[in-house]
Amino acid sequence: LYPHERDAFQPYPDEINCLAEAAEFLGLQALSDLCSSKVSSFDTRVRKDRYIRFSEIKKRNNEQNELLIILDGMVLDITRWLEQHPGGPSIIPTQALNIECSVFFEMYHVSRQSFLYLKSFYIGELDPDDVKTLRSSGEGVSASPAFLKSLRSFTEWRVKVNNSAAMEVHKSF
Repeated sequence: LYPHERDAFQPYPDEINCLAEAAEFLGLQALSDLCSSKVSSFDTRVRKDRYIRFSEIKKRNNEQNELLIILDGMVLDITRWLEQHPGGPSIIPTQALNIECSVFFEMYHVSRQSFLYLKSFYIGELDPDDVKTLRSSGEGVSASPAFLKSLRSFTEWRVKVNNSAAMEVHKSF
């Protein structure tokens, strides 16, 4: 790409991952840099030191014009991708915001192809205390155990939050 074309480079998230892998394999540093500029790296984007509270998600969704969804305890930031969603940009904000959306994800994503996108949007884990009180997308209906098992097999990269550092109390004598 020529410098004036860099802003027009808008591949889908799964394409960016494939392009980045190809660029690394082929030693194409310029393409690798371009892919990195489009998607921040997993290590810098994902919160590993503490859980994300539901109150933060609601605030970011309602006051900061972001779109964070919760899927099986994963917090996904889909803000930059919403316009490219195959189901259109209105379905997620009207059906899946500020709730546990596993039921909808199972209903609308028959193919497991959509699981390949999740790592690109993942920013951390919902606080376990909030998981217990979160309203589900299907009132009284839960995602099937088979769906959750399949989802978890595709998301083994999820972080295990080491909350002990955040829980330590500073003592002064």
